[in-house]
This record gives sequence, structure tokens and C-alpha cells, in this order.
Amino acid sequence: MRIERTKNATRNIVVGMILKIYQLLVPFVIRTVMIHMLGMEYLGLNSLFTSILQVLNLAELGVGSAMVFSMYKPIAEDDSATINDLMRLYQFYYRIIGIIILTVGIIITPFIPKLIKSDIPSGLNIYILYYLNLGATVISYCFLPIKIAC
Repeated sequence: MRIERTKNATRNIVVGMILKIYQLLVPFVIRTVMIHMLGMEYLGLNSLFTSILQVLNLAELGVGSAMVFSMYKPIAEDDSATINDLMRLYQFYYRIIGIIILTVGIIITPFIPKLIKSDIPSGLNIYILYYLNLGATVISYCFLPIKIAC
């Protein structure tokens, strides 16, 4: 039992380190590619929309942390029924949060041009770009893949 826990803890540490390196490197690579391929204007707009959506993501209000905390006991006791119930509950919560983010995101759409201080690149519809970013955020909440335990 003790060896299994050590093995799992080591695996978690390695995966956590790989994820952290990924989270640090990928945004750097994406920003570099965007600057070279699309130009600074697109990068600025993308950063603006990312910042707006990060504020909207505050709607989560710690549901993820609560989810992790509440799962400790059922997982330790191997209580599949409780785990299934909690996962369904969290899936419901995340869908509601996604709907809230979508609604607020649509409501603030008319104010997007007022947030842009510089010229918009010609031939670019900022609303489409904003809705693409908003859609990607909402999809990550509404279609959260939750695997129910057997």
C-alpha cells in the first residue's frame, strides 16, 4: 500500500512538472508565432480579448477547488455512487457557469470597440474575433468532459 502511494505521488509530481513547463512554454511560442505571422495588431486584440474573458472566468468562484476538496473522502473510501453524484453536480455547475459567461460576454459586445485604443487592421471584424475567443471559453465550460466512475 505504501509503495503504491509513493509511486502515485511520484507520477503526480512528474505530470505536474510537465504540465507547468507546457503552461510556460506554449503561450510564449504562440505569441511569437502570432507576432511573426499576423502582426502586433492581432496579438494586441487577442491579449485584450483574453483579458476580458479572464475577468468573466471569475464566475467560477472556486468551484474547481471545492470539487477537489469534496472528492477526497469518496475517493479514499472508493464510494463510486458518491463520486458519480458529485461529478454530475459539477458538470451541472460548470454548464451554468458557461451560460453565465456567454450571457455576460454577449452583453459587453457593444463596448468592445471602446476598449480598443489603436487602429483596427483593415478587413478584420473584431466582433468575429471576439466571438471566437468567447466561444472557445464557453465550450470549455459547457462541454467539460467528465468521466463518470464505474
